[in-house]
Amino acid sequence: MDRAAQIFQIFLDSIITLIRVVILSKFDITLPEEKGSIVILGNGPSLKNTLNENLDFIKSPDKKRMAVNMFCNSETYSEIKPEYYILNAPEFFRNVVTEMWEEMRWKVFQNLKDKTNWDMILLVPAIASKSEYFKKFMDVQTRIKIVYYNTTPAEGFTSFIQFLFKRNLGMPRPHNVLVPAIFLSLNMGFKEIYLVGADHSWHEDIKVDETNKTTVNHEHFYDAGKVTMPMYKLDGEEYRIHDIFRKLHLAFKGYFIIKDYAEKLDAKIFNASVRSYIDAFLKIKIK
Repeated sequence: MDRAAQIFQIFLDSIITLIRVVILSKFDITLPEEKGSIVILGNGPSLKNTLNENLDFIKSPDKKRMAVNMFCNSETYSEIKPEYYILNAPEFFRNVVTEMWEEMRWKVFQNLKDKTNWDMILLVPAIASKSEYFKKFMDVQTRIKIVYYNTTPAEGFTSFIQFLFKRNLGMPRPHNVLVPAIFLSLNMGFKEIYLVGADHSWHEDIKVDETNKTTVNHEHFYDAGKVTMPMYKLDGEEYRIHDIFRKLHLAFKGYFIIKDYAEKLDAKIFNASVRSYIDAFLKIKIK
């Protein structure tokens, strides 16, 4: 693509983003104000090592903690007592989901309700405000404060999308929960963000069998071993291999967009995961 065509594409992306924001974004988003450091706990298999060897780092009183997705299903949840928790997948809030997701979200909401005996902020997409299923959950819990955020994809000229980022009107495409987790931590004001359990190693175990069914290893730190199964779209259709690689491309690309935004905010993001394919952030070893 020549330079003129590239600029035109960026201009077009900016116009499309503006339309998305007007139609999809809530304009009254208010995040908590923070400073200092936060540890974001990804659910990758390597988190087990970090919890075993560096629990003091995670529980350090000079840091806050954010857990994601199904972390509350683990025994570690009640020990860590994260100040923040984030859900991102729209399946948590849709009225029609697959039987598998129906069971998964019920377990997550039930554990959040039953286990959380400390004050915690739950960050959820703005679409959750229209979910009857989620409203039932909010009505029966007392220690969790709900904060909404926009998941509207923002693409286009850097200055334009960062203008939207700063006002919580859009974010890089949230194809993995760590994208909004890091992004919202930046917008809350944290100046040091540490990632643990951010393996992002799904591509190592992508398989296509003799019937052309594509499976991925969905293993998490709380699983006993590999969890090999297909990936599903919102309508329940299985992802094909090109869908999976596109999803991975957008997630990894999003981390570089976040890196640039963090530099603008004079914030630092450290990848302290034991193993990780995320190559956008400085990798460190916990001592």
